[in-house]
Amino acid sequence: MTYYDPRARNPATSRRPLNRRDDEWIRDLLGRLQICRISTLWQGEDGEAFPFINPTSFVYRPETHDLIYHSNLAGRLRANTENSQRTTFEASEMGRFLPSNDPLEFSVQYRSVVAFGLSRLLEGEEARRALYRLCAHIFPDIRPGTEMQPISDEQLSRTSVYSLSIERWSGKENWADQADQTLDWPALPEHLLKPPA
Repeated sequence: MTYYDPRARNPATSRRPLNRRDDEWIRDLLGRLQICRISTLWQGEDGEAFPFINPTSFVYRPETHDLIYHSNLAGRLRANTENSQRTTFEASEMGRFLPSNDPLEFSVQYRSVVAFGLSRLLEGEEARRALYRLCAHIFPDIRPGTEMQPISDEQLSRTSVYSLSIERWSGKENWADQADQTLDWPALPEHLLKPPA
């Protein structure tokens, strides 16, 4: 078995070069997606680690190269972030499952981004501006002061708003029409290969 050591290579580099995508592709995908997974880690004084994954909405800000998301005022995400700023982000778009006559070649259509960086808690006007940006990304037709009341200081005090400053990222895509098949077994019937109507 081959041992994988993330210290020996950049963990933001995909092992499959054909699936890798460039920075422009990553920015475009992040501009379309709205849901992500945020991974944080609680490292106890006894050395025991408790990883935590939290799904949430987000917005990417290209001008500051960071990701904005928010959570409850108190909870694991905030506690972990205050304990260690190291954060991993993942967002993806899924398509069809792709069958094969080879059990190791079953696949799925996907587009995904993984980012690594440091998260920090935003406060005051910086947090308010970030929340407005997040709202505009998720609900572009709802404007503060018109369809939505402006964010008050009291409302701001009841949430945690974060900025994940991106240090490294990678984008991958596999949107093949069909999974690889083996010649060592009879071919799948055509109706199993076709997408559902």
